[in-house]
Amino acid sequence: MEYYVDIADIGAVRAVNEAFAIDGFTTNPNILTRTDRPLSELFSEYRDYIRQTGQTIFVQVTAGDAEGMVDQAKRLHAFFGDNLVVKLPAIREGYKACKRCKALGFRVCVTVVHSTMQALMAAKAGADYAAPYISHIDNIGADGVHCVDEIVKAFDRAGAACKVLGASFRTVEQVDKLAIVGCHAVTITPETFDMLIAHPSTDVSMRGFNKAWREKYGDKQVTDFLPTEG
Repeated sequence: MEYYVDIADIGAVRAVNEAFAIDGFTTNPNILTRTDRPLSELFSEYRDYIRQTGQTIFVQVTAGDAEGMVDQAKRLHAFFGDNLVVKLPAIREGYKACKRCKALGFRVCVTVVHSTMQALMAAKAGADYAAPYISHIDNIGADGVHCVDEIVKAFDRAGAACKVLGASFRTVEQVDKLAIVGCHAVTITPETFDMLIAHPSTDVSMRGFNKAWREKYGDKQVTDFLPTEG
C-alpha cells in the first residue's frame, strides 16, 4: 500500500517522513485554505521537498471547466515536474480534462469519488488514481469501506491499471479495513500515522523489556557490552 500525508504543512510532512516510509503528500483546495502562509512560498518548498526525496505531490485544479483544468495542469506540471499527480474532480468536465491530461503524459487522480461507477469511469479515462472519500460516503448513508471493496474488485475484473486512493478517514479502523480489502493507497493526517502503529500490548511489552534490563544492567546500553577488539 502507498501512504501519503494529507496536509499542507510541509514541516509536518518532513516530520512524518523522518519516522515513516511514505510515498509523498496530498493537498486539496480546502487544505490549502488552512495555512496562513503565502501559497507561492509553500509551492516552492513543496517543489524542493519532492526534488530532495523523489516523492509524489498531489495538487488539485481549481478551474471549473475542462479547458481551464487542462491549462492549470500544464502549468502545475511545468512547475512541479513528473513527481506531480494532478487531481481532477469526478464531474463531467473533470473526466473530459482527464483524457486530455493523459494524452499530454500527466499523471492524474480523479478525486471526490463517491461511487463505483465514478471510479470505473475514471479508470476508463486513463486516470492513475481514483480517490473515494470514505467518511463522505458514510455520511450519505452508504458504506465507504464497502464502496472501496467494490471498486478494487471491479478494477481487478476489468484489468484496470488505476489505483484506489482512499481519503477522508475518521478512524484508524477504516484505514485497517481498506488495507484488508486491497486498497492500493491511502492519504491520512500526520496524527493517524502514529495511531496506525500504536498498540497497548506493545507498550506493555516494552515496559517489561526495559524493567528487566534496568534491574540487571542499570543504565548500561547493549552496545556497552561489545568486546573491545585489538
